[in-house]
Parts: sequence; structure tokens; C-alpha cells
Amino acid sequence: MNAVSNATPEVRPLPDEIPTLTQEMDEVPSSVACALDARAAEKQAFMALSAELLQQLRPEFERLAAGLVHRTLETAWHHKANTPTKP
Repeated sequence: MNAVSNATPEVRPLPDEIPTLTQEMDEVPSSVACALDARAAEKQAFMALSAELLQQLRPEFERLAAGLVHRTLETAWHHKANTPTKP
């Protein structure tokens, strides 16, 4: 008589790197498919965070860019104003 285990399977954290397969697999085990799906979802959430941060920082980027343009033009004008013109 075989005993059926009702124990919850061990949940291990995802590895930092998923190894490259050396041969084609006819069927992907459900645990591997689940791990790959989780990794893809993690990447999607991470990239969404990136987009959100960029959106929130947009006013600061614009302020910094405007300041850079202003300082560059001030320097160019100072150089032009202090360079003697040739007759």
C-alpha cells in the first residue's frame, strides 16, 4: 500500500541565473514553467518600477536640462562678448 503525502512541497527561492539548456526539452516540467513565469513577472514588475520612477523624476530632469542649457548659453555669450572682433 502506497502512502499519499499531503505535505506542502518545499518552496525554494529562484536562482540568480537560470542555466542554459544543452538539449531541447519535449515537455517543460511544470515547476520549471512556473519558475520561468515567476521570473518573467518579476522582470515586468521591475521594469514597471523603472517607468514609474522616470515619470516621477521628469520635472527634475526638465529643471536640470533647462539649467544646463542656460549655463551653456551664458558661457557661450560670455566667450563671444569677451572675444575681440576682427575688422
